[in-house]
Amino acid sequence: MQRQKTIAKWLVIIVLVTVAVGAYIMYDALYLGGETADGGANTVPPTSDPDVTPDEDPPFFTTLPRHSQTYAGITVAHAGGEGEEEVLGTVLTQNTVYLFFSSSSDEYDCRGAGIYVAVFEQNSLIAVTRFAEKDCVFGGAKLTRDGVAAVVSEGGRGRLVVFDSAGKPKGETDIPAFSSAFPLVADGKLSLFLTSSDGLSFVSVEEGLSPVVSPFRFPTVCEVKEGFASGGSFTLAACDGTDTFILTFSQKAGFRCTETYDKSVFLQIIPIAGEDGAAFAMLAKQSSGVLLSVLSADGEELAAAVREGSSSAAVFGDGVSITLVRPGLTETYCRHLDLISSTPTDLRAGEIVAARSDSENNILALVSDGVTTVYAEDGYGNFIPLIDCAHAEGKTTAEIVGGTLVLVLSTSSADGVFFENFGASDAYLVSLPL
Repeated sequence: MQRQKTIAKWLVIIVLVTVAVGAYIMYDALYLGGETADGGANTVPPTSDPDVTPDEDPPFFTTLPRHSQTYAGITVAHAGGEGEEEVLGTVLTQNTVYLFFSSSSDEYDCRGAGIYVAVFEQNSLIAVTRFAEKDCVFGGAKLTRDGVAAVVSEGGRGRLVVFDSAGKPKGETDIPAFSSAFPLVADGKLSLFLTSSDGLSFVSVEEGLSPVVSPFRFPTVCEVKEGFASGGSFTLAACDGTDTFILTFSQKAGFRCTETYDKSVFLQIIPIAGEDGAAFAMLAKQSSGVLLSVLSADGEELAAAVREGSSSAAVFGDGVSITLVRPGLTETYCRHLDLISSTPTDLRAGEIVAARSDSENNILALVSDGVTTVYAEDGYGNFIPLIDCAHAEGKTTAEIVGGTLVLVLSTSSADGVFFENFGASDAYLVSLPL
């Protein structure tokens, strides 16, 4: 009899332990979320949120990697959350796209307001990493020999962050604080042009992520919009919001202003073939229209012309001539800016926010009535719409890679190929064959 009581007692203990373990497993799965089998994100925030009451639904977080969708040959991927996402910059490598964006979101791919990098590899989103506060200044990113490097500034401190191929920070160093920055890679080395209240300065990043600040400074507070490196020196186009400056810089001689275009706001500069070597075509908008200028490799003006009319414009070069595109009109010039041809077009009025070309294609993105439309030239001066979506704040980037247009932009569209939008505006990566 005593033996039966002992067996019964142990059976009760075993049953109670089993129930306790099972209850904990259910609690962990249903309420704590746990980590997914593939290392994905939890379904609730990793830390408690005092603003979430028991009656509210907890935030939902997505699991990565997330495959892109393809519709009629168009491949679409995105990153973001329920709030506003704004594209800040893009770096394309051979197999990977690094998309930098700011976010106000607390769900889906994001864990609160901040600056993020989303990494797309082989048509999949593989990582989304928050690396700076939302009120940081994003100064751009470039592919370097150490990895993809991005610069940010906040509260009197600048930072250079290097990311590995999986989108995780693998190195960081302090740099001078800035209000804007322009990174440039020359001879395998990262160079930074930083704007502050003291003007424009230069920082070279040496081996081991060691920044070296040049003693030279350009005293005008201006933002470098585009730059090119050649033979150990740099040619830059900078703007202070009112005037455009053409600058040269070398570590031996410092900054030199070669041209100043008063009351001209920078739009674009492209390399072209010059009779005596490399040259540049620079475009700026004025109150009466646009200024088109041809510059030598050392920044000296070779020719200039003002064209009245629309100040929304883009410029393309084919090595022989220069093509100026504005809504309703396409004009072709020789390198001396003599007019070769003028062709009316049906390109709608609006602001041209991106332009890119290769040997076969001219692409531009135009914003009109709250809609971003991407066009491709048909070879006869006309621009054919390829895709459109609701416009949202952010930088629009167009690149042509092996006959494919790679488009990066922010949009609040939730129709057509953008139907997976999480809410408000998301950061989108769209690839379509040309």
